[in-house]
Amino acid sequence: MAKPPGKCAFCGGTRLTKGHIWPESFSEILPSNAKYHEQRIGVFETFKPTVPTPSKWERVGTGPLQKRRPRNTCVKCNTGWMSRIEANSFPTIRPLILGEPCLVDIISQFALAAILALVAARIELIARGPKPIPKSEFDHLRTKLHPSANWRIWIAQHAGADLKDYLFRYTAMQIESQPTTHFGPEYCNTQVTTLIAGQLYAHVFFSTVWPDFPGYSLIQIWPPTYPYIDTGLLPAMSDRDGVMLHETISRLGKRAV
Repeated sequence: MAKPPGKCAFCGGTRLTKGHIWPESFSEILPSNAKYHEQRIGVFETFKPTVPTPSKWERVGTGPLQKRRPRNTCVKCNTGWMSRIEANSFPTIRPLILGEPCLVDIISQFALAAILALVAARIELIARGPKPIPKSEFDHLRTKLHPSANWRIWIAQHAGADLKDYLFRYTAMQIESQPTTHFGPEYCNTQVTTLIAGQLYAHVFFSTVWPDFPGYSLIQIWPPTYPYIDTGLLPAMSDRDGVMLHETISRLGKRAV
């Protein structure tokens, strides 16, 4: 019996094609010459977990991470709304990746939030383990071209050792407002994704159960809180500080799965 055709993770359509996790246009801004990339799961660098976490898993792939192209989206999505989000964000994300000062207005914040949410969603699709983002969020991003109110996104200036590459960290977790006996991947409802593209540092938070998440001392672009953002005044984020921030929720005792 022939294997049924795969379906697009975003619209459910067929005719799947390979699509970049990081938009292909980003390589025009800052080409990556990395010879390999690493993937690790179940590894925390700033603390020792006291609750169950995913089994440790590591993989080394050839070539730069920016070139990864999983086959989980269709031609219509890749060449349609995804392409529009990519094009809309390009004028804003280019100076951020290169570390060039610019002013980011409300419209640009919408465009920037859309591309960062899309990248975070595509990262979740290739991650091993639970998938907290429901299909309804994909539909919202696909039809509205911006994230829903369940997302929070902050940016800073990446001041780490490598300013010419693309990196990400991803953690899925289960957050509860009161004690519960139900734990496991199927109850996962929250995720954090750290994105580094050249000199752009972005922290993406998504949760269906934590609408009043207090956030961080970075510059919030989603939901927008400033009419204009002067990127020359963005706080600097070192590699170590970036790891500390990414693991904050898990380190403070929230249950990561």
